[in-house]
Amino acid sequence: MNQRNINFESITGKKSNSTVFSLGEIESLSKERVLVTGAGGSIGSAIIEFLSKIDGLSYLATDRDEGALHSLSLTLSSTALFDSQKILLLDLRDPIGIRKCIENFSPTMIIHAGALKHLSALQRQPREAILTNVFGTANLVEISAEFSVKKFVNISTDKAAEPTSVLGYTKKLAEIYVCNLRNETNFEYTSCRFGNVFNSRGSVIETFIYQICNKTPITLTDKNITRYFMSIEEAAHLTLKSAILNAGDVHVFDMGEPIPLSKIVENLQEAIGLRTSIIITGLRDGEKSSEILFSALEIPEMTLDPKITFVSLKNELDLNKNLVSFIKNRDEENLLYEISKYTKSLIS
Repeated sequence: MNQRNINFESITGKKSNSTVFSLGEIESLSKERVLVTGAGGSIGSAIIEFLSKIDGLSYLATDRDEGALHSLSLTLSSTALFDSQKILLLDLRDPIGIRKCIENFSPTMIIHAGALKHLSALQRQPREAILTNVFGTANLVEISAEFSVKKFVNISTDKAAEPTSVLGYTKKLAEIYVCNLRNETNFEYTSCRFGNVFNSRGSVIETFIYQICNKTPITLTDKNITRYFMSIEEAAHLTLKSAILNAGDVHVFDMGEPIPLSKIVENLQEAIGLRTSIIITGLRDGEKSSEILFSALEIPEMTLDPKITFVSLKNELDLNKNLVSFIKNRDEENLLYEISKYTKSLIS
């Protein structure tokens, strides 16, 4: 297999739009102390790699997955000894650890890329989604406010717009809670929402490549299913742009038109040079055949960057004050009741 044939442009048929940072924006970033959660993931590690090239900027890469941090360490310095002061194990479910981390590092900006993101797993175990995606985010943003961290970017997903799944609903709750802290503190706390990140870890692209290379049937849930796609670099750069712009409650990226997954499969088979059968399995519990970027309550507005719009969550906040209270009080029982509306298969 020729790996060079598997790239964003050849498989999606789209160009990866490069993000231009002005000298002023780079200069402003150079003065920041940036803490990144989920730094071992695809987006988190791309953000760290970008930040590591900015003179003067200090960063701290955190993740609860030591294997992911090991890989990131190799990328950054060709070693994996965990003796770098720039890499730290951190669990979002541990407020004591978060408090110590923020107190010791004194960040001026936090980019929150840590989350559980596998739709089917979270459909079966919504409590896990609540503990990490909701309470983990709440731990992080509350302690950030406590220590007067001025900037906070929560990485979200298009599945949070009119959610039909546990993943989408918990990411929506995280957006709402970050927005609530933005209103309470007047700090620059925001979220950014985008679709599928091409060939990120655990993505559908990774699954298709494995199935094609191992000559096993490709599992496609619906023949007409479509998804928005962006490159890892686009996701990382536009997340940083959102931190700089801070235009509103949620930033939404222009990813062009959604792409049929059947076309993605066809292009991957051609690039790899192998063909295998396709099995249509039916949509999974909580899965949509197509995603949307904005809910019916949201009105997109332009930012200074033509590739980024923003929306206000004021209507969502007004309608969901009870949910904010549940999160603030870590009311697991009531949140599990709310989330049960989004799943048919429930373990805990």
